[in-house]
Amino acid sequence: MSSPVRPVRTARSAMFAAVCCGVSGVGHGLATGTTIPGPGLLLGFVLLLGVGRAITCRERGYATILAWMLWGQLVLHLLFHQAQGSHGHAAPPAGEPAVAETAAPVAMDSPLAMLGLHIGAALLSAWWLRQGEAAVFTLARLVAAAATPLLLDLRRHRPVLPARVRIPLGTLDSPALHGAVLVDTQPSRGPPPR
Repeated sequence: MSSPVRPVRTARSAMFAAVCCGVSGVGHGLATGTTIPGPGLLLGFVLLLGVGRAITCRERGYATILAWMLWGQLVLHLLFHQAQGSHGHAAPPAGEPAVAETAAPVAMDSPLAMLGLHIGAALLSAWWLRQGEAAVFTLARLVAAAATPLLLDLRRHRPVLPARVRIPLGTLDSPALHGAVLVDTQPSRGPPPR
């Protein structure tokens, strides 16, 4: 049976991956002036989902989240750069404007400028995730504090059940039980009574 914490861990790691990929993907696309291919975004999300699942065993502080976000931004930058290079400059789907047409791209000829944008994305994402992390754990502590007295009260006022009656196997064929009338039975054969 799975632990009740597992769905929460999976949701937290999915949020980590979505925020990291979303902020980085939008920033990278705006900086380069081209879109990032879907397989590159999907691969980045799956990779960060796996890492996020491994690190969500307990509440994390801002510094830890920031360290993981910086690592994630580095990996995503390399992945997005590779994905854009392998597809050439990816053209947007038919009918959609290119990123360069929807927003003015930042000239990213300098690797330091791209690095600065990824660090900024990591700082923003880490702050955003830390706020959510704090809210989730505060809510969990409040629910636990409210539920604990109720559970203890239920445990204290547990109903007393009657003792089980055990009938030895050989006694069911005893002559004393032959002809015993079953009081709580209802015949179900024949037409219904009128």
